[in-house]
Amino acid sequence: MTTVHVDRAWGEKVGGQVLVMREGFSPRYDLNRVTGVISRIGHSAEGESIKGKILVIPTAKGGVAGGWAFFDLLHKGIAPLALVFGKLNPVMVQGAVLANMTITEGWSQDLVRLLKTGDTITLDPARKEIVF
Repeated sequence: MTTVHVDRAWGEKVGGQVLVMREGFSPRYDLNRVTGVISRIGHSAEGESIKGKILVIPTAKGGVAGGWAFFDLLHKGIAPLALVFGKLNPVMVQGAVLANMTITEGWSQDLVRLLKTGDTITLDPARKEIVF
């Protein structure tokens, strides 16, 4: 069992499968917001669904549109379960909180190298821990 600590965390304890991305993610520009599938050509997660997944993302990208997009995805029933960012921006935090979605930032170890899509993790914001 491996435990990785995060710098900042908010939300409920969750567990589930991860979708690992090797580059930044914007719910506005990288995603088909009708199907919940990554649609940006050439994105490392192209063709993958975010629905019910814990997204492991090295960095956020995009601006204010990303914030409301998470709330929109929640109401469409295609939202991710949680967001695990290496580095993020305040807009992503606002969007996650609005959508009541667990979110973290900062890793004590490189999760993009340690995890692969389909792995199962437990994310505990109160303890600032990710266990797999």
